[in-house]
Amino acid sequence: MANEIFYSGLGDLRYATILAGELGLLLADRASLWRNPAITFYGDARGSGSTVFDVPLAGLDGYDLMASVAESGSTSNTALTDASPAITVARQALQYQISDLANSTDSVGLTAERLAQSMAGSASMRFTEMVANVVDDFTSTVGTSGADMTVDDFFDAQFTLTQASVPGPYLAMLYPVQLTDLQNSIRAEAGALQFIPATQDMMNIKGPGFSGTFNGVEIFASSHVPTANSGADSAGGMFGRGAVGYREMSVSVVPGHAGIIQATGPISVEFERDAAGALTKIVGNYFVGCAIIEDGRGVSIITDR
Repeated sequence: MANEIFYSGLGDLRYATILAGELGLLLADRASLWRNPAITFYGDARGSGSTVFDVPLAGLDGYDLMASVAESGSTSNTALTDASPAITVARQALQYQISDLANSTDSVGLTAERLAQSMAGSASMRFTEMVANVVDDFTSTVGTSGADMTVDDFFDAQFTLTQASVPGPYLAMLYPVQLTDLQNSIRAEAGALQFIPATQDMMNIKGPGFSGTFNGVEIFASSHVPTANSGADSAGGMFGRGAVGYREMSVSVVPGHAGIIQATGPISVEFERDAAGALTKIVGNYFVGCAIIEDGRGVSIITDR
């Protein structure tokens, strides 16, 4: 037989490959701490006159104790203890650029508009990265360099906060390997200790990074937890509310802003055209600052990465 029509012989009549009709997402950590109640929000910096915001802290309501004084004795002044940690708002930005040809021939949803929508997720994950980068800076530290995280490390962190009179509830932010090492250590424990994994309802409320609770402490896993000791370890942490705070600045629309998609909050996204090159830039800006507010309310957990 001859002249059969085979797929392999159709040449110009068939494409080598066909793109699926739906755009998938590459694997990435998209678990965010944005708006998590464990992290204190200190408002909008817009119109404040400064990018730096001092958080006033005072030793009141039981910080200083009364002392016994004789019936005819006189008391003396006690110095007021205070502090004012600063949060500095700064610009965080991301830019894409797409050609008119790429945009117009799109068949999967990769357009200038889709790139603009993606900026919210990028801002959210940048915020989570910034939180992780301050959680590793607490003065108190537990764990052993080069050793897997254990139940003992977890309890050491919790005990440190309890002994410092830090009110609960606590939040632990761990690198995924720290979390799995902890879970592995829990398996060897006897008695009533139990890791309670997150249910779908819990994740709907607390976000996809919420991994569960152990001994009453909520655990959030993030690949944005930084390294320590030249990359050998992960620098996670545990803290109570008031340890970490942030401040944002909403964007003012000024003359020259063309093609703004959103500028009503701390994230603005706009288009910038290069007509000569038939190109469109998509620029996202997010104005935020994050800092340790009270060092004694947190503890860093340094264990093997």
